[in-house]
Amino acid sequence: MTKGRIFRERISRADLASMAEEQFGDWTKAVVDVSRGIVAIGGELHADDEAALLADGSRQRDLWGINLYPGESEPDWIEFDSTINLRPGEGNRSRGVDDDRVRARIREVVEAWSRPNVERPAMTGARIPLRRPRSGVSHKNAAAGGWARLELVEQLGNVGSEVERAIRAHEAGRTDRFESALERALELFDLTASDPRWRGHGCQEILRAREEFCRLFFDPDVPPDSARGLSRYFLGFAWAARQLHYRRQSADQR
Repeated sequence: MTKGRIFRERISRADLASMAEEQFGDWTKAVVDVSRGIVAIGGELHADDEAALLADGSRQRDLWGINLYPGESEPDWIEFDSTINLRPGEGNRSRGVDDDRVRARIREVVEAWSRPNVERPAMTGARIPLRRPRSGVSHKNAAAGGWARLELVEQLGNVGSEVERAIRAHEAGRTDRFESALERALELFDLTASDPRWRGHGCQEILRAREEFCRLFFDPDVPPDSARGLSRYFLGFAWAARQLHYRRQSADQR
């Protein structure tokens, strides 16, 4: 897996163009921390840049995925499009950035960071709030700390249950069930990725799985067997979680 690289200092458009050429030709993926005013680029997926920032102390709710086209002029050189931006529980229900204030903050950070004579902007208060979500937190006990009492295989086994529900609802054309399952799955993905026990490669794998999950529904070029592969991936965790449950039961009976 390709790791993202955090850039704390300014970088020129020419250097960005060189990095883009090594990656996708004329563009590169990036993730912006709107609170700390820093950017990570270089990952194969936005999830890789996201993982680098989380490992550095960023909060997931402050991270937004974009694409940069160094050869384009402003404002077209910044594209707001990434599956890591899908956060229905926080009011962002698209691959873009729905809140105008958040988009403006992202542009402010990136444009200052990529110009040699502009100071990197400091955060001037609390994080920019998103619109009020439609349904709030679905897994209240998990969000309140119960999730941290589970092992990784148990967390991912539960994530997999919501992933399966979303896949089945989507295939059946049940929009209401799909949207609810999508929101719950992304909520659990984010809770898992935010668990400090999984910082590093574990977190990166979780975020990559999240991105692959989102691609099933929002990427027209996703391979046709991707849903089946993702189901098999999470089934392994469900099986491991069940085995762990049985071992705990056996230990309690001794």
